[in-house]
Amino acid sequence: MALPQLCIELHLGLDTTSVIGIKKSRIELFAGKRKDTVKLFTIGDSISQGFMSGGAAKPQFSFGTLLANAIHDREYSYLRWSPAHHLKVDLEFVLRALEKEYGSDIQGLEWACAIKSIARILDEAEDYFERGEGKIGNPVGAATHVDSYFQNVAVEGMDVGDAWMVTPQLCKSMVAHRANRRHRRDNLFAPASDSFYRNAYRVLNPYGTPKDDQYGLFSPLQWLDYHCRRDDGIQNTTVWLGGNNALATVVNLNIRQTSGDGRIVRMSRPKRREYNLWHPRDFDIEYSHMMNLVDRSMRANRNPDWRVFVGTIPLVTIAPFAKGLGDVHVVDEVIDGKSRQAAYYEYYSYFMFSLENALRSGKYLTFSDARFIDATIQQFNQTITSKVDELNRSHGAYRYHVVDISTVLSELAWKRNMGNPTYQLPHELRVLTPPVNTRYYHASREGRIQDGGVFSLDGIHPTAIGQGIIAWEFLKAMQKAGAVDSTAALNWDAIVATDTLRQNPICLMSEWHEHEQLINFVCDVIRLVR
Repeated sequence: MALPQLCIELHLGLDTTSVIGIKKSRIELFAGKRKDTVKLFTIGDSISQGFMSGGAAKPQFSFGTLLANAIHDREYSYLRWSPAHHLKVDLEFVLRALEKEYGSDIQGLEWACAIKSIARILDEAEDYFERGEGKIGNPVGAATHVDSYFQNVAVEGMDVGDAWMVTPQLCKSMVAHRANRRHRRDNLFAPASDSFYRNAYRVLNPYGTPKDDQYGLFSPLQWLDYHCRRDDGIQNTTVWLGGNNALATVVNLNIRQTSGDGRIVRMSRPKRREYNLWHPRDFDIEYSHMMNLVDRSMRANRNPDWRVFVGTIPLVTIAPFAKGLGDVHVVDEVIDGKSRQAAYYEYYSYFMFSLENALRSGKYLTFSDARFIDATIQQFNQTITSKVDELNRSHGAYRYHVVDISTVLSELAWKRNMGNPTYQLPHELRVLTPPVNTRYYHASREGRIQDGGVFSLDGIHPTAIGQGIIAWEFLKAMQKAGAVDSTAALNWDAIVATDTLRQNPICLMSEWHEHEQLINFVCDVIRLVR
């Protein structure tokens, strides 16, 4: 048996020759009322789930939902969150609450009151998810109609291995085990504990049935397999994972790379989280195994005309969260066979830091670090394209299609392209004033947009408009593959109208760079993002 397969079976303690590994009678317990084809199924991480501004899960604005609307898929379902409670810290929610209470300029002693206001918001969310209606075990239901599953099983924080390793059973046991170990009590000024496991449990087991040994067994890939074998199967699947195998390098401003010998596959999830950058060999092992499991399910798909659309991984150093500081280095890069010049900085730190603050605190990455991280991600993307080619050869047809989001964002990046992005936005966005760009969001105290538009307040996740750009790229790939009608189109008017950062600018943005307490708070919030 090959090393990757052996390592995975040792870690999981199960026979991976069967993706489901669950009795048919248990599968039938999940049967809902749908009796037709699943037009769209989504596996991914926080972007696919629709996270924005740190902790706001807004799947109704995610690229998957936008795609479903474009192809008239009224059955597309996802976890719907309480608008008043977020599992992590929603920066937009916090800033709007502060703005409502204190206006656009918080003076002197008002900051003491403002900090208490933030603490109250977080404490209410903690109570909701740890002890209230949002706690593990309470049903959440589906978004569109009475049924027992979601077609979007993306979970914020998922890496490649999580696609088959994470189940509701694991989530519930991890929350209980960790709570017992730390004797957790109500913590002021802290979000709910173990947010990843609480989120994944709600996505993978929406009914929250206590009989996890019977019902709460499906990982994201097992849900894929279930849908493939049910009724008329799945028509289109999007798989976009791998960002979290590198993202924490810029979130934590350090590099902790795996060894490259395959041992990472045998580790528990908490142990795996000690690393923030996968060695290309380790990534190849896990990604190849994940796609083999996807392919096994697709070969059993009851829909004979299926397609899978696979996203590449953006270079994490282009996100505005990682602010470039110091001297500029212009380097020659070759990406996807194309040569171009790209700008890198001597240092990278949190977007609200000055060079002096970054160097004094030691919170920065160097030019060499940034280049190393990007080169590693480019190797990840080579694995993705090579695996897609391999699977297509095995089918003798183009069943799998790469959606090169990495190149899209590299061409769209403002600073990386020295203020001259080469990406051609759709016409509906090109006519917007002020224009949309990838710089960090900023608005004046008078409420005028001054920068940004693609990334939300955490500088990592996209805005509603940013999600639209991603959806547009996936839709073009689907149309080129003949998977959806050529007339399918996004409703750009609706997308722009739902972008609250643009439609209702936050006048408090200037405070981000002027008050040390708020800067430290924002840094703590974003360190939770992964």
